[in-house]
Amino acid sequence: MESYKDKYLDHLIRIKAVTQEYARIVKSRLNKLIQFLGERGMHRIEDVTREHLSKYQDMIMKSGTATKTKRDELLAVALFFRFLHDYEYLEENPALIIDPPKRIYRFPKDILGEQEIACLLKLPDQNDLLGTRDFCIMSLLYSSMMRTKEIFNLKLDDIDLRLKQILVRRTKNKRDRIVHIDGYTAFFIKKYLKNVRPWLLKNNKSDNLFISATGTDLTRNSFAAHFGQKYKPLIKEKFKKEVSPYVFRHSSATHWLDSGARKHKDILPYVQRQLGHESLESTAIYTHIAIEPLRQMFKSYHPRELTLKNLHKIPSPEDIISPLEKDKK
Repeated sequence: MESYKDKYLDHLIRIKAVTQEYARIVKSRLNKLIQFLGERGMHRIEDVTREHLSKYQDMIMKSGTATKTKRDELLAVALFFRFLHDYEYLEENPALIIDPPKRIYRFPKDILGEQEIACLLKLPDQNDLLGTRDFCIMSLLYSSMMRTKEIFNLKLDDIDLRLKQILVRRTKNKRDRIVHIDGYTAFFIKKYLKNVRPWLLKNNKSDNLFISATGTDLTRNSFAAHFGQKYKPLIKEKFKKEVSPYVFRHSSATHWLDSGARKHKDILPYVQRQLGHESLESTAIYTHIAIEPLRQMFKSYHPRELTLKNLHKIPSPEDIISPLEKDKK
């Protein structure tokens, strides 16, 4: 089984171009399966049956892990056996029995309003080197709607300030994409590159866009810790909310859809591309949050709402029957 696992991992890295981190996660999940089968005397991949994988699925589903974790573990096994079958290492695919739980789309927490975001962007002290850097990161997160991991993987060559666009390489969905930023953010990134980054870098060398206080590449975890220590207490006092750097991405997507809905434009596919979502379903969760324009349109155009506006009393069911329905009676 180990040799087949290695073939599959090599296929993921060379052909599917997944990251080393993702390959390690898949390896861990397959090791769990191999251990399960080995404990039951099953050491040859050719001898694995649907019954074996059905029992493995039952074990995963009865574990106390989150639904997403169960789904990911079962999908890893299903894709592994699909590879073995597609490349003719197996005549039949026993993993067809596997039925991972459906993906659950949850609403992002603590979406901030436009005025709240404006207040948040005033927190970094732009007379301070780190404050200027922090402001650029926050403004870029809000403008581009990039993931925090993508922000801290940016290289200098990925940014075109003249065209106000950024190349995001090898994202979560394993493909590059172009995102756009506003001129305000581009101006301050230019200021950061000229006045701040060289001082933070000191004598070190790096092609990363954002640099830490020690002159090394700034990572997602180190910025999250810095953000939590320096800004979270102020945010909690001001907004009474728990806010992480991801709030900029979620809030920006909501505000963009909100604005588009007010202008009666279908901008969901454009927001999808900016966010880097593979499916419109992932982007559509923000439409549940950007609900105010829908509420206003309902009040303005729904027939029963229009009828109620013309009534100066509490209506009876008879009052709100449409003229067409009355004619039928």
